[in-house]
Amino acid sequence: MVSTVQTCMKQYGVTAEQANEKLRVIIEEAWMDIVQEYLDQKRPMEFLEKSVDVARSMDFFYKRDDAYTLPLSLKDTLTLMFVNPV
Repeated sequence: MVSTVQTCMKQYGVTAEQANEKLRVIIEEAWMDIVQEYLDQKRPMEFLEKSVDVARSMDFFYKRDDAYTLPLSLKDTLTLMFVNPV
């Protein structure tokens, strides 16, 4: 399975480090757009809240590892949340 970093590397012809940095910039810009939309409230709040929740989930999945491609990296976290909650 191809990861987002690998796709970025191929698309832009860059190294893994450069692809990671480019993706960080894209993510930062996307968060700024989300926050701006949330502050402007031009759309119904229910829609905005759902969008922010999805963005938070994706941020969690990809913050440290590519947890979508390698879901075993989430095993401990999900076990703690749903199997052995505090």
